[in-house]
Amino acid sequence: MPDTPSPAPHHERAVIGFFLYVTSIFAFGIYVLWAYLPNDWFEKIGLTYYPHKYWSIAIAVLVLTLLIGIVLGNCLVNSFSVPSLNSMVLIHDQHTRKTKHDESSDADAIPPVADLDLSFVNQVLYSSDTN
Repeated sequence: MPDTPSPAPHHERAVIGFFLYVTSIFAFGIYVLWAYLPNDWFEKIGLTYYPHKYWSIAIAVLVLTLLIGIVLGNCLVNSFSVPSLNSMVLIHDQHTRKTKHDESSDADAIPPVADLDLSFVNQVLYSSDTN
């Protein structure tokens, strides 16, 4: 049997995941320090070359815009890839299994797997008859 990728935990994944976790926390800490500490403090510790404070706000707005855009884009792609509710594709397609009524089969036997007709489903779900 060929090796297939598995989501099960491995030692390498755990090490890489921990490294990325610690690195992201460290990078966020440096970002927060750069954004909130005054420029005089950086000059006191000897840092004279760092990005302008404008970029601290621009990066935060960019990340937030990207996150919102990804979520909205995902919703739009999903809504456009699903056919409308009155589409015939939702009723029958190439994988539809029609019910075969076989009179010779045993009445107590479990019927084979098949798709239910839409009119039958609507009758059961939305019929006002209580028979």
